[in-house]
Amino acid sequence: MKSLTLAHLTISATPLETIDAACFAGFGRVGIRICGRRPGDPYPTPVIGQPTMIQTLRHRAAQDGVAISNISAYQFYPDVDWEQLAPAIETGHELGASIMVVNGFDPDWQRFGDRLARYTEAAAAANMRVALEFLPYSAVRNLAQALEIINGCGAPAGLLLDALHLARSGGVPADLQTLRPEQVVFAQLCDASATPAQSSDEALMHEARTARLPAGTGQLPLDAFLDALPLGVEIEYEVARADLAQATPHEKALAASEDAQRFMSAYAERKRARAEQGAAHA
Repeated sequence: MKSLTLAHLTISATPLETIDAACFAGFGRVGIRICGRRPGDPYPTPVIGQPTMIQTLRHRAAQDGVAISNISAYQFYPDVDWEQLAPAIETGHELGASIMVVNGFDPDWQRFGDRLARYTEAAAAANMRVALEFLPYSAVRNLAQALEIINGCGAPAGLLLDALHLARSGGVPADLQTLRPEQVVFAQLCDASATPAQSSDEALMHEARTARLPAGTGQLPLDAFLDALPLGVEIEYEVARADLAQATPHEKALAASEDAQRFMSAYAERKRARAEQGAAHA
């Protein structure tokens, strides 16, 4: 499991608890959230502008042997300004992270693109990449829109590809085959039903945050999704299970580890069998 990353949404705990849970369950990397989704949102353990907490998290990650992979901070809403966004970059750098995740909720694409470009340039100066994640309930709803914004702003931002969001936005794994490897920063793995019970923005958001399924237990084309990703790309396991909502962070992380290991082992075997079958018919 050292090859996989544990997503903070899988645990829905504090950054310190998430790091410890990742270590307990055998994950080699972890993604953490360092603030609420919007300035002013309640958050139990703020990290931005808290040097003692930053040092504690960095020390604990090193002690646990878990790399802090990606940081989720404020989402890009129209009223979130640069003075609120910039400290997140500094915090990510101080934590030793390599990726800053961006979600766009600003319908003004020109303004969002300008802020994304500035954010990406600041992250690059701090030796981090920016991964734009399209969400079917946001202002950047699908892969085509994400690419349009990245290309339009001219900044070297990349993509975070989530198997659930790809499916719910009407995309298919074949859509990923035209991407260049350097365009994909990392990917998130989970499962779900073939179609959502409801398709409103609120319903899709609820499913994404609280009702994903373990990989291999739903109907998403996960083998094709993984096959379409660049070789060696980082995979983060993001499964917020409704049936484990009351479990401890360690219990959630261990369940995620067992689910991911079971699926990835089966996927590797299926991929090997397909390769052998293809060679036999060559």
